[in-house]
Amino acid sequence: MTNDLLLPILVCTFCLSVIVLVYLRSRSRPPAKTFSIPDGRNGSDEETNSSRNYLDSPSEISNNQSLARWHETFEREVLNFIECADGYIRSISKEDIAEEIKGVDVLATEEATRLQRAASEHPSPEMGAELSAFLATVSASLHAYTRGDMDLSLQQRSLYAEYREIWFQRLRQFPQDLDRIIRLRRL
Repeated sequence: MTNDLLLPILVCTFCLSVIVLVYLRSRSRPPAKTFSIPDGRNGSDEETNSSRNYLDSPSEISNNQSLARWHETFEREVLNFIECADGYIRSISKEDIAEEIKGVDVLATEEATRLQRAASEHPSPEMGAELSAFLATVSASLHAYTRGDMDLSLQQRSLYAEYREIWFQRLRQFPQDLDRIIRLRRL
């Protein structure tokens, strides 16, 4: 009796496996999901217009324009401050601090005042705050050095160097005086 049932079970199993294979090969597959950046050359006109409108939104264009305007107005002020601050940092690093530097309030200098104005008028509040922190690191380093706290002074000089590098990278986005940026960055 087992031989009589074995043959029909094998035939049914074979037929079911053929049916499953045919179904799997003939079913419609969804297109593969890929990451792509919208491109103006591909797709229908409707897709192109919607992607162009999304990428060129008025707020993004006005933000770029205000950022470019800020760079035109304040790049020189930031570079002037960096030159001035580098002088203070170099004098601290050489440990050759003169009596005139001991009495200097970095925050009261003309360069610092102009940098504070640049910070307050920056289109991005976060970047404006970074400019203010940039100024504060120089002042804190100088005051720590005059008080004799060498560890804090060194820590603040390290922070100053980091902010300095960040701002050179940002100034290169909309450069007004590229030669000066390159020259100061090498110092």
